[in-house]
Amino acid sequence: MSQWPWEIIKRTTVWLLKTTPNNFGERQVTAMSPRLSFTTLDVFTSTRFLGNPLAVVRVPKDLQGELSQTQKQTIAREFNLSETVFLHEGSLDEPIKIDIFTTDAELPFAGHPTVGSGWYLISENPTRDSVTLRTKAGDIPVSFEHSSGRVSLRVPTDFKVHPPCAHPRVKVLQPRLVSSDYVNGIDGAEVVASIVKGMTFLLVKLTSEDALARLQPSPEPLTVPGLGEWGGFVGLYAFYEREDEVIRTRMFDGTLEDPATGSAASTLGGWLGKQRGEGAHKIEIYKESRWKEERDRCVRAYWEDREILKIELGGRAVEVMEGSVV
Repeated sequence: MSQWPWEIIKRTTVWLLKTTPNNFGERQVTAMSPRLSFTTLDVFTSTRFLGNPLAVVRVPKDLQGELSQTQKQTIAREFNLSETVFLHEGSLDEPIKIDIFTTDAELPFAGHPTVGSGWYLISENPTRDSVTLRTKAGDIPVSFEHSSGRVSLRVPTDFKVHPPCAHPRVKVLQPRLVSSDYVNGIDGAEVVASIVKGMTFLLVKLTSEDALARLQPSPEPLTVPGLGEWGGFVGLYAFYEREDEVIRTRMFDGTLEDPATGSAASTLGGWLGKQRGEGAHKIEIYKESRWKEERDRCVRAYWEDREILKIELGGRAVEVMEGSVV
């Protein structure tokens, strides 16, 4: 088979469109300018077309404050990835602001966008060993590990474990699983935890990797009552802990499966660290996949006096495409 046409794959142009009302109140589509350069990455991998795709859109200084939320959301929807980052260019001696968007909302924090953004900035500036990202959830120091080629970052945390939630509807919508596939059974309550306000996960422990492989997306969005100020995004994060203590996982947001999610991994890592007691706990978390397994995501959780001190997340990335939004 012939090789991939890399020059065609790596160079693409996307037209950014906006809608404006005409005299009849209808929506018209008009082009926007100037150009916004972008790069797409695969995160939590060193192999193209594996890992979790991320679009990094660079916002030059003269457009900062000019690009609206609606325009950012339109671009993110056009990329149609789990997350798109808008990286506000500036001096790397100061925190670099990033805005993180899904296809329908802005997030205060997400793992693979921060790992990808940190990796991208350092790869573009190889004389640097560290940068700081500024997110809605707070500043995130990112450092480069020369021995592994990974970046490591300190996750902003407002960690909270909520009351367990019995959510049988979630399990009813998994017709390929039976009660014995769930550690807590079909009617049992599951862990609910938030890494920051607005980012919450239902942590469902399964009894085998086979059960994990039989999970499927849900036709209904997940809701958990009683979250209060921690409400916002809620995802289903299913996991299985192997005998070698490696954690295999899958994350769903309704009909969407996230290929590799750092915010969910950080939440699970924080909760597992709490179960293991005080001290520093290195937890290896990998997505269940029929593709090649790459051990490229690691969470370290530090607990003391029953309080979480910090959570660290690490991983690699690789560039895939670049182009312009015009």
